[in-house]
Amino acid sequence: MERLLRCRRFEEEGTVKIFFDPDIPAELQEEIKNIVTEQIQGPCPACGCEEIYVSLLDNTLDVKCYDCGESFFEMELEVEEQQTA
Repeated sequence: MERLLRCRRFEEEGTVKIFFDPDIPAELQEEIKNIVTEQIQGPCPACGCEEIYVSLLDNTLDVKCYDCGESFFEMELEVEEQQTA
């Protein structure tokens, strides 16, 4: 019953909640959030959850369902090297 209510709430609000791995820098989170909301248009097809977790492993972001762990997609982080004078 709780999952059904959460799915209804998703349909009414039309948004997902995104949680970030603590290792993901705060300055990148807004850009990642924009990409995730463009790519994911609804709740998890496996369990109906509307909460997403973005984890970081090396330079790869894994965007997955917060409840069941179903992976939606992965993204590679590009690391820009800054030159010092």
